[in-house]
Amino acid sequence: MIDKLQVKNIFAAVFEKDSLGKLLAYFANSPISSSKPGLEPQNGHVRFWGTDRTIEYIKSKGFVGDSVIRGFEYGGRVKSLVRANFVRLLADKNDPEHLAELKKEGLEPIDLLIVDLYAPDESIFPESMDIGGQSLIRSAIKNFNSVALAFDTESIDDLISELKENGGSTRLEFRKAQAKKASRFIAQRCVREADLFDKML
Repeated sequence: MIDKLQVKNIFAAVFEKDSLGKLLAYFANSPISSSKPGLEPQNGHVRFWGTDRTIEYIKSKGFVGDSVIRGFEYGGRVKSLVRANFVRLLADKNDPEHLAELKKEGLEPIDLLIVDLYAPDESIFPESMDIGGQSLIRSAIKNFNSVALAFDTESIDDLISELKENGGSTRLEFRKAQAKKASRFIAQRCVREADLFDKML
């Protein structure tokens, strides 16, 4: 089991863009950052992947980032449900075969996932359910050995503290604790959605 994992590749898809402000400020002042516009990532530099608007925001702050959304198929229902996103999140860094498969596809594993969920709109439920975000979070929960996770303002603050204390790395203990919190968060969201279904019946 890998204890400390250096954060280099970050997947970000947030509804509230300002929630990333403190984290980006941390990386902008960190020697491991790629904070200058146009600077290509090198060993030790962070790079972002994510949804269109989140990447636009991140790039506006001077970071390197790429959108991994392949259009808004089916009315936007599957915009983040792209295979490459999930294999990068679910690859076990302790398994050489997983890493070899990623390399064959020209992909690198994700070290950190930052995803929040928009609140379900009761007036257009279940159409307003956040499917992609929940799927991404659950992938990181399952693979906490290899991926750190943040899903709201509090967990992002905890993440920043962890990175500061560990030189840009996350410890296994922290990743497990964040996964546990996220599991409860997703469970509460499912209860909320069930309650909304009750109102429809």
